[in-house]
Amino acid sequence: MRESLSATAVVVLLVSCTSGGAPRSPADSTASFTDGEASLITRAGPDEPMEIVANDSEAGDAFLRGNGLPVDPSDPLLALLEARMRATLLEAKGVGIAAPQVGIGRRVILVQRKDMEPEQPVLLYLNPRIVEMSDGKLIDWEGCLSIPAGFGRVYRAASIVVEHVSAEGEAVSEFVSGYTARIFQHEIDHLDGVLFIDVKEPGKLMPEDEYRQMKALEKEQEGQG
Repeated sequence: MRESLSATAVVVLLVSCTSGGAPRSPADSTASFTDGEASLITRAGPDEPMEIVANDSEAGDAFLRGNGLPVDPSDPLLALLEARMRATLLEAKGVGIAAPQVGIGRRVILVQRKDMEPEQPVLLYLNPRIVEMSDGKLIDWEGCLSIPAGFGRVYRAASIVVEHVSAEGEAVSEFVSGYTARIFQHEIDHLDGVLFIDVKEPGKLMPEDEYRQMKALEKEQEGQG
């Protein structure tokens, strides 16, 4: 996910987004990387970015529309995948990235924790899923490393509860709100084959150069105020 400015907060009421029976544990049905995935991961060293899959080709769009498979937290290749995803995110200057965006159809994401001051660390999440989300929503601009066409405005839940699996294979649950919740929703959507252009407000995307100009003008006006 590309970074954008957050919107004004709204009143939050958490409601369950699951229905019928107990939710499936995020640790269920894990699997090791395939030979093809392993080849892609080990193609270069830990400091080397991976190629970003974009939706501007038929093959790229089709891959991004697939559902990510669970990952085995004990797979020895996971550390290299994480390192290369970090290098990719750093090069792209983004705030989040999902494994399908680098050609690995697994439920793995990196999220910059804007809510953890002052470091705002980029953390790894395995087999994440959203189990609760707020009725209250925020609208804000979003961009995507996999969608070069531009930016759009998207309503997202103001607060969520995320379940994921630790490196030791244990289930973890966490409440997240604000802009960080937006990043989680954007990246977890990738794991389910959903792109922000599928849920954005109607209208054309704003090209990146126009978006950057708009944000620069807004910042200048805020400084004068």
